[in-house]
Amino acid sequence: MTLSNVLHVLEVGAIVMVALCANLLAEDAQSYEITPLVGASFFGTPHLEQTGSPNFYAQLADSLTYGLAGGYRFDGEHGDGHDEIEFRWMRQSSHLSLPQNPLVPSSYASNSFRPNVTIDSFFGDFTHEFDLQEGPKIAPFITGSLGAAVLSAPASTATRFTFGIGAGLKIFPAPRWGFRMWAEYQPIVMHTELQRLVCAGGCIVILNGGIINQFQVSIGPAFRF
Repeated sequence: MTLSNVLHVLEVGAIVMVALCANLLAEDAQSYEITPLVGASFFGTPHLEQTGSPNFYAQLADSLTYGLAGGYRFDGEHGDGHDEIEFRWMRQSSHLSLPQNPLVPSSYASNSFRPNVTIDSFFGDFTHEFDLQEGPKIAPFITGSLGAAVLSAPASTATRFTFGIGAGLKIFPAPRWGFRMWAEYQPIVMHTELQRLVCAGGCIVILNGGIINQFQVSIGPAFRF
């Protein structure tokens, strides 16, 4: 076989591959959805303990959040909308607010005590979208989530179980892009070992047991392909 024949075979093969890929993309069009997210997280009162002192609560400050979600969409079983299985990562950089540093005598504590806490949450989301006959470009949805939250404090890092229950709205003025917004109840279950929060001549720890209740709102552009 001459070089020209080989090149012709490769050219035909490339054209066939491109055609197949285009056909597969057309058949699976809009089955995948990716959404960059920004939002805010509210509330949260973890139960703290300091050796030799009564237990107390601290306020987890409201803070901005950001992250990324991506998943696969498919028709619902009963034909009343679409279902989606999605992976989502969200980051929250916050701090705990205490009136004074419990590790320092009050006479020396002029400023409030604000140890930093960063929370990275990893979710598996299960979403159902409701198709509206009168407005096909607008789809309300409900979401249930299970996942893990990694709490990073100045003295240690620990992983906790978290889950979420939320609802929202998707608006798609075009088939392949739109917007998503939703609100979610997102508690963190403090069910594992004690976590050291900060240490300085003693330690403050987050107590075993209980729930850190949080609410989160998020919005972002969504892209389908």
